[in-house]
Amino acid sequence: MTPDSRLYTFIDEAREFALYFLEGQRLIQDLALLHNIQRDGFAYFRDVVLSIQPLIALLKHGEQLGFYIDSDDPSFRLKIETSHHGETRCMLYPENFRQLSDTMCGLVRLQKLFPNHPPYESVIEVDGLPLREIVNRVLRDSYQVNCVMMLSQISDQSVLLHQLPPLRPDEYDYSIDATRARREQIRESLRGIFEKALHMHEDIEQAFSEIGFRRLADRPVRFHCSCSHERMVSNIHPLYQQEGDGLFDPGQAELEVTCEYCKSRYRVSRQELERTGNSIN
Repeated sequence: MTPDSRLYTFIDEAREFALYFLEGQRLIQDLALLHNIQRDGFAYFRDVVLSIQPLIALLKHGEQLGFYIDSDDPSFRLKIETSHHGETRCMLYPENFRQLSDTMCGLVRLQKLFPNHPPYESVIEVDGLPLREIVNRVLRDSYQVNCVMMLSQISDQSVLLHQLPPLRPDEYDYSIDATRARREQIRESLRGIFEKALHMHEDIEQAFSEIGFRRLADRPVRFHCSCSHERMVSNIHPLYQQEGDGLFDPGQAELEVTCEYCKSRYRVSRQELERTGNSIN
């Protein structure tokens, strides 16, 4: 059985660059079992998840990240919600989506949730950008960091290279160009690591040690949905307030609701929705 996916944090000998390596094989396997998305549609879903998931390395303890795409051309909706601890849930709608274009037009929304603080949200309007450039826009505009991504098409893995701010202004060239240049220096070595599809902890640590990066930490990354019967009732209640009994078919006493993330099914009764309204009032 494939072990749980993990996000590894490495640092180079000069302490100029951090490297975050996502070993995502188990995560992608679990998503393939949950979502009935086929061929090119799932390939796009996979690429987005592997590109966005390493961003949890930039979160602090207790913080959460939401990444949402509302695309008009081609038409689809995608959601990724994840946390500093690596608990992740994702969805792509419609499930018969076929990615026919390398670019998209629509809105990309990033939301960061902080303990005991208001959330931060940024919205990026995208007009004909490929996925790689969308991720770069998020890193530049929302995070304002020198980071570049490298995504494997061989294994379900990815790398986020992050240039750390220097302690002194003149210590080294702190720029996105320097970060891209560093990626080019190690690109072939990273491809070699991707080709091996490593998943054992010791093998991964050894492979990056050989290209000058020392492991600092790692954390599990796994699919986890926080849905529950109570949350479904709470989510449906505003719609019930608008639609009333029109939400139910004639003679129907319950609604069957499916979680868009984990496909769990819940039965919600009219009485439960009424009780929720009374408790709010």
